[in-house]
Amino acid sequence: MEKKLCGAKTRSGEPCKKATLANGRCRFHGGKSTGPKNPSKLKGNKNALKHGLYETIWLDTLTEEEQELFAQVSTDPTSQVENRFKLSEIRIRRMMNRINQEQQKKKPNPAVIRAIEEGITRIEVNLVSLVRESSRLLEINKSKNDGSLDRLNEILERARKDHARKEYER
Repeated sequence: MEKKLCGAKTRSGEPCKKATLANGRCRFHGGKSTGPKNPSKLKGNKNALKHGLYETIWLDTLTEEEQELFAQVSTDPTSQVENRFKLSEIRIRRMMNRINQEQQKKKPNPAVIRAIEEGITRIEVNLVSLVRESSRLLEINKSKNDGSLDRLNEILERARKDHARKEYER
């Protein structure tokens, strides 16, 4: 029985000599899945979505509720840090409740408890960076409000007047 060869061009430029699959190519050159054929399944593919951390979000794919929320979100850096801090505290509380629920079971799963505790640790690391970010924003706001910009404007205005007076005297 004669086996069909893949025939795809390899890196060396020679045709591939491996056996074909049903689609006419070997497993290295086009075998197995080629993705969904239905175009509606291509847009917003959520088949591999587990937790949403790496999900790509486009404005035109938002629901009406999400679009309203998007319009309401503040872009003020201080407000953003405060909101993230508050949400992190809520997330930690929910995770602590899940640990408590797991411990109340007849046979608590230590792996589940450990995974939740590791998640809490990651959130707390993020909280430390939020505290640093918040203190940096406070320092920036203090430097903006200490009158130094006003003094700089006064100095520049005096320099302009002196320059104009000297030009007039010439």
